[in-house]
Amino acid sequence: MNIAIAGAGIAGGYLSRLFLQQGITPDVYDGMVHDTRCGYRSCGWGSPLGIGTYLAEVGLDVKDYLIEPMSSMNFDGLVATTPLCTLDKPRLIRDLTRGTWVKRQNLDLEEAGDYDIVVDATGISRALLPPCRSDLTLPTLQHRVRVESRGSKRLEAGVYGNRIPGLGYLWVFPLGDDHYHIGIGGIGLARLDTLLDRFYKDMSAEYSFTTICSCTGVVRVTSPFYSTPFYSQKSRNGTTPQVIAGVGESIGTVSPFTGEGIVFSLECAKIFADSLPDYERYTRSVLARFLWMKKERETLDYLQSRKGKGGPRLQDRWRFVCSARRSGIGLPLLEAFRRIGTLSQWVEMPGELE
Repeated sequence: MNIAIAGAGIAGGYLSRLFLQQGITPDVYDGMVHDTRCGYRSCGWGSPLGIGTYLAEVGLDVKDYLIEPMSSMNFDGLVATTPLCTLDKPRLIRDLTRGTWVKRQNLDLEEAGDYDIVVDATGISRALLPPCRSDLTLPTLQHRVRVESRGSKRLEAGVYGNRIPGLGYLWVFPLGDDHYHIGIGGIGLARLDTLLDRFYKDMSAEYSFTTICSCTGVVRVTSPFYSTPFYSQKSRNGTTPQVIAGVGESIGTVSPFTGEGIVFSLECAKIFADSLPDYERYTRSVLARFLWMKKERETLDYLQSRKGKGGPRLQDRWRFVCSARRSGIGLPLLEAFRRIGTLSQWVEMPGELE
């Protein structure tokens, strides 16, 4: 079985390691050039510590990549306990692809014809698959910033939706040595730089900010359901069958509410490796596992519609509750879904739900 993986990011790198464990050596292609200091597009490097389970399956220890736990975070003024952390994502990707020769070029259609299976792990590019049935993307801007306190208080990790107009949020993730990723993303947002500058200005009495580097990006918040088809089949030379299949962000395994996709992309890659060569089983498994993403996407669509201007429906409010639970946020759940992101800006429910 002759396999190529297009994209050596989180999903493609993890899949290549899973294949190596199965005795399969794939050819990995990655010609993506990001004009950034770390070599990757905008990403906070935040992840649940549960990622350790997936890394252990391929012989890696999450402790080797841990930058800083975010056991306490600020959500629009409320402090919560969380299972989140920041990871050295560039180092993790390098180690995932160790043992595999990564060809620093994009896989074009002509070269793709040499393979029985081609995996599209190109993320937002979705370079080899047909377009999503209904795509939805979220633009982002992120700075790596050195932060100096004007007093004794250290800038805390946080997610702020009340600073963003519309559907979006601002994040503050620590990177150690007083460095942070401070970024912003939102559906249909303009002038992201102005919104970030406003945050710095609002915090200037307590902290000074020095921008080290800056990058932009786009996150697919489409959900797998709206990212179908996951694979296509054709014949090479009129006789030999070939399959092109997607994993990770290429097929929308990113939470539409939070933009988190690292762990979900690892899980998607594992489902693919375990399902091969049954692509229908793969499709069914991904759709079933990430059905909740479909529901979150439906809420986004509703809140962007004319009907959604009146506020969230009961099912939308319940989805906010489920999102908070899924994230492991240690706040009263009502407060969690009221405060995380302006998705919840319409929620006005009395009382608390523990």
